[in-house]
Amino acid sequence: MKNATKLWLELAEKDLKAAWVLASDDFLANVVLFHAQQCVEKCLKALLEEIGRPVPKTHSIQRLHALVVEALRSDPFLAVDDIDFLDSIYIDTRYPSSFGLLPSGMPNSGDAERGLEIAERLYKQVYRRLDRDATSGS
Repeated sequence: MKNATKLWLELAEKDLKAAWVLASDDFLANVVLFHAQQCVEKCLKALLEEIGRPVPKTHSIQRLHALVVEALRSDPFLAVDDIDFLDSIYIDTRYPSSFGLLPSGMPNSGDAERGLEIAERLYKQVYRRLDRDATSGS
């Protein structure tokens, strides 16, 4: 595994751990979602890095996911609903503005739980894939 790939995964793991630490406080649901989104973003960037594709400066899970699926010619890593959910919370959960936060309003503990579940599932999937590829020499 490339060093840059390892760094992406390490940063993703830190976001995932931060989200879990904060998840017990309902008041911090938007921050949990931010870290969950960041974990997913960094996992997808780790895959792009490892296969030698350019890693775009974007926060769009939809765009990153499409690039990964196209490059790897693989089945989707994430469901469309999960991608839409993560993309809907990136900016809106960090900054108060006229855009609103989620279509349903301020994120709640259920939203945070959903984001965490998506992030943890993807992190494990990407880690296993990259670890398997590294040990098999591909």
